[in-house]
Amino acid sequence: MLDATFTTPDLTTFTGLDTLGLQVTGQFLQPDRAVLACRVLDPDDWCHRCGCHGRPRDTVSRRLAHEPFGWRPTVLLITLRRYRGLLHG
Repeated sequence: MLDATFTTPDLTTFTGLDTLGLQVTGQFLQPDRAVLACRVLDPDDWCHRCGCHGRPRDTVSRRLAHEPFGWRPTVLLITLRRYRGLLHG
């Protein structure tokens, strides 16, 4: 390679999670699996009960199984912000 260009390693792009609207914020490797901590790039700030814009209520984490990269399975730990509508107090 005569004109190789190197950039900073980016786990989000390497795993293809940027196409899903996720950003990798950390990783934890174990002998039998890998865990990627992710956050959602585009927040969904709507209340799903009343359909109006809401204010932040809390944060919840969800574990999703993901296809393996290499020989170990990868789990996505996604942190989601939850919202409550102004009508619900």
